[in-house]
Formats: sequence, structure tokens, C-alpha cells
Amino acid sequence: MSARAAARLRAARAAAGEARDRGPRRPRGRPARISREQIVDAAIALLGREPGEALTLARIAAEVEAVPAALYRHFESLDALLDGVVARVLEASDLEVGERGGWELQLGRWMRGLRAQLLRVPGVIGLMGRPGRTSPSWLETSSSLVPILTRAGLEGRDLALAYVWALETTIGFVMQEAILAVPEQVANARAARASLSPRSRERYAPIAPFLEQLDGDALFDFFVEQTLAAVEQRRRAARRR
Repeated sequence: MSARAAARLRAARAAAGEARDRGPRRPRGRPARISREQIVDAAIALLGREPGEALTLARIAAEVEAVPAALYRHFESLDALLDGVVARVLEASDLEVGERGGWELQLGRWMRGLRAQLLRVPGVIGLMGRPGRTSPSWLETSSSLVPILTRAGLEGRDLALAYVWALETTIGFVMQEAILAVPEQVANARAARASLSPRSRERYAPIAPFLEQLDGDALFDFFVEQTLAAVEQRRRAARRR
């Protein structure tokens, strides 16, 4: 065997060894397999990184390195995919509080549990109710609030009003927190007071020290207390009818 032939043989063997190390190659033109879970995970990751950007099939597909058409193998539509995202986020919230304790304890636990979960992925709030569609997963989750308010003695219109009040209070609070956390709101207000008129600074003087003590948990506790008081008021009014 000539020296040139021997060199070619050594090069071929080396290339074969590298190919074995790399493992089998995926045939050209065939997309990598992606699972339903990977797609939902990718959408949640996008919500976390860019909560202000709309979730589109193109963006989610790019996140999993696939073409948009590949997502239709797992979801019949973008709405179905977004509902899957809502379901994934809310399934960890554990809002089925059971029947232990009175309705006051249960309602407070429910509101705090929802807030805690939404703060982990606040971008999901825009998917729970969007133009032309309310996510079934959100309705499924929020339905656990109805038995709590029923145990409080509410029914009919009072029950519906209390249900919406508790939801809107919690979601509205989280939306504001997601934009700017309570400590940052307090700090910004402190800086802005220096530009106020003497009369306005005087008006703020009685509450300024107490505003400085507020954080998100303390403020939300107050919101929960007010919700409990409102439900109790409705409850007593219903008994008098």
C-alpha cells in the first residue's frame, strides 16, 4: 500500500470514529420531534421574558426551533394552545381549598393562592380572558370560588357579585404589581412628593409614615380584609330579607 493510500485510509477511519461519537444524524428535511409539553413550556418562557409581546404561533414555533405548522400536530388552533398555557400555569395554584376552616379562612386562602401563582407568570392574565374568548381553564379554576361563597350563605345575585368582586380584586392587584411592585410605587411617590405644593404635602403628612411601611403582602392583606367585610355585609343583608 502506498503512503498516499495509507493516509487516505487513516483519514477515513478517523472520520468514521467522529461520526460514531456524534451519534446517528437526523435525516435532512425531517423536523425534530416536539412534544405538547415542550410547546407549552416554550410559550410560558416567552411570557416570562417578554410579557408585553403577543404570543403568536410563529414566536412559539421559533422558540422550539420548529415551523408553525408543526404546532398543529398538538393543538388545533392558537386559542387551544393559549388555553393549554393557562391550564399549565393555574394547575399549580392548588385553589381547591377544601372545607376545612370557615368561609373567611377559605376565601382568604383562595385569594392569596391565586395572587401567588399569577405573580409567578403575570403575563398569563392576558390569556385568561382575551377578545372573543374566555379560557375554559380559567373558568375551571375560578369555579372553586363558588362553593366558598356559597358556604358564606350567598346565593343568586349576591353570590355572582361576590364572585366577580373577589376575582377582579385579586387580578387587578396582581396586574398593578406586575407593572410596578408596591415598594417601588412607594419609593416613587416619596420622590414625587418633593415636587408637590405645600398644601398637598401637608395633606400627605398624616399618611406618609404609614405608606413607607407598606409592601405587597401587607397591602393585599388589606384587600382581602375588605373583600371579607363586603361578603359579610352581603351575607347579613341576605338574612334580613
